[in-house]
Amino acid sequence: MTPRSKSSAPITLLYVSALLIMLCSCMGDIRYLAYTTIEYDDWADTDTLTYIINPMSNPEKGGLSLLLHTEKYEYTNIALHITVKQDSTLLYCNQHNYLLKDHAPKHNFGCWYSYTLPVSNITLSDTLPTTITITHQLNQPILTGIRRVGISITTPLRQPGEPVWRVNW
Repeated sequence: MTPRSKSSAPITLLYVSALLIMLCSCMGDIRYLAYTTIEYDDWADTDTLTYIINPMSNPEKGGLSLLLHTEKYEYTNIALHITVKQDSTLLYCNQHNYLLKDHAPKHNFGCWYSYTLPVSNITLSDTLPTTITITHQLNQPILTGIRRVGISITTPLRQPGEPVWRVNW
């Protein structure tokens, strides 16, 4: 080894370590992740996306978010009706109207965009499956350009006005 290559080895190791730390910190604390691909890129207003989450050990409050992947989506907003049930008990039911420009895309590959849209905090059951249903309510019979819709449950979402230090409680 030359003297120059000996001195660059620790620097390279430092850069690789920093890169690994950054990648791990971006992954977050994902407890559940699932996607549904929209067949033929057309999401009809009669189509309901359904996600069934099996009972989890050590249930605790988690933040439910939608993951939206689009390609050439022609609208600037999306309206979604979301319900969360455990057995026959309704835990959450609400219509969300998202202005997509307020939720900067996480990834941008040409005309592909990925959005993370916060929904609510929920607590999963350790004995009952949780069913999440999503329908679009945009007043269009078919939404073209939606490729995939996913859900993720991570650390609890911060509520408006809640101090940042309380998020992981």
